[in-house]
Amino acid sequence: MAEAAKDVRTEEVSEEAGHAATGCPVAWCPICMTVTAVQPLKPDVIEHLLKAGTELLMAFRGVIDARAEEMQPSETPGPTRLEKIDIG
Repeated sequence: MAEAAKDVRTEEVSEEAGHAATGCPVAWCPICMTVTAVQPLKPDVIEHLLKAGTELLMAFRGVIDARAEEMQPSETPGPTRLEKIDIG
């Protein structure tokens, strides 16, 4: 049991040391954590994840563009003019 606790603590120290080696001043830097998590993956897996991320961002862009088109007023022949009508 004591060895398991030492192993966990050793892993924590090595992760902190790896983070310190990058020179990042942030304790829980999401970029450094991602790089550390992705390092053991094969290059083809990383390539697949990058392509999937690109497709996701393109889908978001399509949705945003569609919403932007809906928000723009429709084309009118000219500017809208107000007319004063006298009643009486």
